[in-house]
Amino acid sequence: MKVSSFDHVALVTTDLDRSIAFYHDILGLRRIQRPAFRNQGAWMSSGSFELHLTINPDGHLRRQPRIDTGDIHFAVRVADFTAALGHLKANGYSEHASDGDSKRLVLQLDGPAPFQQAFLLDPDNHVIEINSAQLKIP
Repeated sequence: MKVSSFDHVALVTTDLDRSIAFYHDILGLRRIQRPAFRNQGAWMSSGSFELHLTINPDGHLRRQPRIDTGDIHFAVRVADFTAALGHLKANGYSEHASDGDSKRLVLQLDGPAPFQQAFLLDPDNHVIEINSAQLKIP
């Protein structure tokens, strides 16, 4: 088997409207058509990237509102990392927020990755990495 591309990431949410607003307002995803599945949900996209949100009472959620960069997460790449950080900060996100704060931002600007990274949580504590398309100069 040869995988040609990733298709989507699926996440469980406890509040569909809140998650739709977050992914639209914070990450800039747009809502797209979703088939009439049994569970309530929504599909969002940006380019070829799709995010599928679903209400599933038996689904898995991270209970602690803590950013662990080594835990399960998905990453999105942005062309202008500085502008992305400005957008997050304008929406109340801060690297100075305490652990457990829903607006906490963890920055790894000089970490081992070849690009700058920012980590945040969605409203259901899913970890999201935002990374720069611009590689760091060694």
